[in-house]
Amino acid sequence: MNKVVSGRYRILGIIGTGGMAVVYRAWDEIKKCEVALKVLRPEFEADREFVRRFDHEAIAASKMSHENIVKMYGVGIDGDMRYIVMEYVDGSTLKDIIRKEGRITPAKAVRYALKILAALDHAHKNNIIHRDIKPQNILVDRNGTVKVADFGIARLVNAATGTISDTKTALGSVHYVSPEQASGEHADAKSDLYSLGVVLYEMLTGTVPFDGETAVAVALKQVKEKPRSMRSYHRDISRGLDEVVQKALEKKPEDRYQTAAEMAHDLKRALRMPGGGFIAGLDEGYNGDSTQGAIRQYMQTKGLNLLLALLACVTVLAIVSIGVVKISDILYGVDIPNVTGYTQEMAEQILYNYELEPNVIEIYDDNVAAGDVVMQVPEMGARGRRNDKVDMYVSLGSVPVALPNTEGMTLADARSTLSLSGFDRLNEEYVVVSDKPVDTIISQEPNEGTAQLGQIITLKINSVEIPTPQLIGKLSSDAEMQLSSVGLKLGDVSTGYSLDDPSDTVIAQYPLVGTPLVRGSKVNITVSLPNPTVYYAKYTVFVPLKMNVRVEMTTPSGKTEEIFNDTVNADEHMDLEMKSEEEGVHVVSVYFDGELHESENVEFK
Repeated sequence: MNKVVSGRYRILGIIGTGGMAVVYRAWDEIKKCEVALKVLRPEFEADREFVRRFDHEAIAASKMSHENIVKMYGVGIDGDMRYIVMEYVDGSTLKDIIRKEGRITPAKAVRYALKILAALDHAHKNNIIHRDIKPQNILVDRNGTVKVADFGIARLVNAATGTISDTKTALGSVHYVSPEQASGEHADAKSDLYSLGVVLYEMLTGTVPFDGETAVAVALKQVKEKPRSMRSYHRDISRGLDEVVQKALEKKPEDRYQTAAEMAHDLKRALRMPGGGFIAGLDEGYNGDSTQGAIRQYMQTKGLNLLLALLACVTVLAIVSIGVVKISDILYGVDIPNVTGYTQEMAEQILYNYELEPNVIEIYDDNVAAGDVVMQVPEMGARGRRNDKVDMYVSLGSVPVALPNTEGMTLADARSTLSLSGFDRLNEEYVVVSDKPVDTIISQEPNEGTAQLGQIITLKINSVEIPTPQLIGKLSSDAEMQLSSVGLKLGDVSTGYSLDDPSDTVIAQYPLVGTPLVRGSKVNITVSLPNPTVYYAKYTVFVPLKMNVRVEMTTPSGKTEEIFNDTVNADEHMDLEMKSEEEGVHVVSVYFDGELHESENVEFK
């Protein structure tokens, strides 16, 4: 596929398809970067509701700017094609990650959830409800950055009530919709938080809380049934996380988290307090950890003293069975989390959340990027106590090696000398120094000493001023070759139309001809696009009285344009020469003083 949309976006391939649109990966010929092009399916272009929803996504996205929301760059129409230009995210959907990994570790799942909550908090503060939060609409790039996408059924909310009041339609994917959406009732910010609760449940367990043979069966479960405890699937899921998800999945919106910030706060508390117990008013019908539920109920009915007595009995049994155990280890012990592979900043934050103290030890490591944790002691899963130290071995990068000084060398000798020492990443900058030989190294940064392999070495090279050559009238490939031959580079290439020049011919340049430049400087050019094929037709209008005459032309694709609008004298025959970029039958409409006079089909060829 090599289609170019609107003369600017070159289609490279399909990213994915949905019920309403197809998303393509495309190259922006002007900005010289990859973008995502979301195109409304052809079968929906005549459907006003789908067009309205599609346009609404662009409106909703344009109101937001957040690092965890896919950026919207613009919208456009090319013929019958309606599209949205968005940020291209090079990565995978959260759904694909879950399918690949089966389930996601609690630490990573919480990290993803916090980023999604940050995005939802931003959207909700802009009075926008997503209404279709699901793993398929969560993107994770190659750097681990989380992006919320697809605001196709998002709605602006009433700023006074915080609810959507213009629809009763149950939209969204049935496995992730809130009970009120499944019932066709009003949705608000708490509906998004319920859906995120389902997503978090799926990340932690590898399955959704409710499933069935039909969409109706799943929707009924969303409304009526209680979810199964996540700890019944995997015991490494903490009670604290189980309780946070439980609250997010409450059936009544008033019993859930009221804001994204509130849910984020409790997720962080769950990392610090994995034993839970910090959320009041949980639904007693939830199938959670039976021991914890019994203790909670016992405390409520019999009082704190009886709970302490129970803990004392548990402690005694532990002493009898496994030897000497400190009560503080039972009450305040923690499982050491994994911080290996994280950046130092992130690793420190994780340990602080667990009330552990990071102890940084710096080491050189050729295989681990500088600033990342190489290893930890104790390892993940070990039992510790609050305020214990965890040794984090943080990489300083590769071991520094001797760096030669190339000042005074020719550029060729400098490149060879640095390459022999293992330094192949060079940043070459040209300057003009009149008293130095041309193409010799004036300075080097860093200079003589030591440096790490892979480090960029900046060389400043003496040059002479090069006059910008004449490029206008040349083919773009010839222009690039000419620039290279004199030591200059081709910069940005934009496009435009020219009636006098063949396609791919340079029609403008900057800097202008003769402008002095140093070696390595870039010259930007504009090249001509192929001129569109033009079709013609003639049409005659007789004007009996002096009046305003307006003539409109509607093309076969449905585009309407005004081709004449002026006052015409009486008894005048107007011979119109009309042209169009579309072939075939056009509708020509003539208006006298604003009233339709005649409308006829005219063949353009």
